[in-house]
Amino acid sequence: MLKQLQVQNFKSIFSETVELGQLNVFIGENGSGKSNLLEALALMSAAKQQRLDIEGLYSKGVRVAKPELTFSSFNGLRLKQQIEMSLAFQSEKQLMTIKSVLETEQTDEAVVKWFDSFEQKAQAQEQEEILKHALNISAAEEEKLELIRALSEQRRIEKSALYHPIQNYLIYSLDTKALRGLSFESKKAPLGINGEGLDILLANFSEQELTQLQEYAYFVNWLDEIVLDTDDLMAFSDLKQGKSLSKLYFKDKFMRKKNNIFSAENANEGVLHILFYLALFISHKTPTLFAIDNIESHLNPHLCTALTRVICKLAKQTNKQALITTHNPAILDGLNLNDEDIRLFEIYRNDEGHTKIRRIQLNPESKPMKIKLSELWMRGYLGAISKQF
Repeated sequence: MLKQLQVQNFKSIFSETVELGQLNVFIGENGSGKSNLLEALALMSAAKQQRLDIEGLYSKGVRVAKPELTFSSFNGLRLKQQIEMSLAFQSEKQLMTIKSVLETEQTDEAVVKWFDSFEQKAQAQEQEEILKHALNISAAEEEKLELIRALSEQRRIEKSALYHPIQNYLIYSLDTKALRGLSFESKKAPLGINGEGLDILLANFSEQELTQLQEYAYFVNWLDEIVLDTDDLMAFSDLKQGKSLSKLYFKDKFMRKKNNIFSAENANEGVLHILFYLALFISHKTPTLFAIDNIESHLNPHLCTALTRVICKLAKQTNKQALITTHNPAILDGLNLNDEDIRLFEIYRNDEGHTKIRRIQLNPESKPMKIKLSELWMRGYLGAISKQF
């Protein structure tokens, strides 16, 4: 699990460190830097996948900007031409650290190429160490070459295991058109960052995953059945007037049985968002480390609280780690801050404009609160509110 993230010189984050739990919720006023924190991790992910081009960054959920806007640029401080990041992962045996120093290379006026200078130096040093080790062994040249290949492959496998959670990291920011199969901008599998591919993922659920999903059918009171037309036999039934490509359908238990089925493009936004989040946390095919930007979108406040409680439970059951931003106080009422794995953070900008992160904790010795976290936020006791009005 990712325990610590350090970021320097990325957008509004001048220098900041955050200690993470399994499920992490970030609150703050608009423009405080919540999405920048998620994107810093996505930038690191792209670096470790060696996909630091514009397409690679967009596919992770990063809002790509020219370097002058990507580097921190604060009044009175000299512009530093690199971004530094460090991650600490806790395994069963030890705490492991991954670093990146990202720089840019201006190739022409239109294209900017990023590269991970720390990774390049580390690879060069690693190859030098392998070569020295092989040369110090008394063996034929062919045996030495074979040893170099074997050591290089061993290091590659070790790094792949270390980098796996961060390489697959994505920022999910749902779009209703994508959930309805009317937009396919993201080509990520099994789930696109805007909601694409939900029908395909559900069609490939195991029996155990389907059973787990059905436990939460109560979230949608009108739902009788989820229908997956995997063979696309209903494509010509006129149920998809908008020409959706999704093969996901729903049955409404309150409608006449001969006329109670409709496609994803006709479903309300709430059911599609709920279904996406449940599938994201349940599936073994989705990333183990991911972010959700503005999780409350299109959801009723009471539903937000219930959903939060469920995903906190699912994160532990399926070993998922999530970073979540929200502007809805109802999300907070689903958090148990007495659980060390569940963490709440305020994101704010200090007097110099730097994005800062403050963990919000309950005093373990205090009596149980009679006031909800949502009320504390609305009253201004948690911070994360605008002070100019």
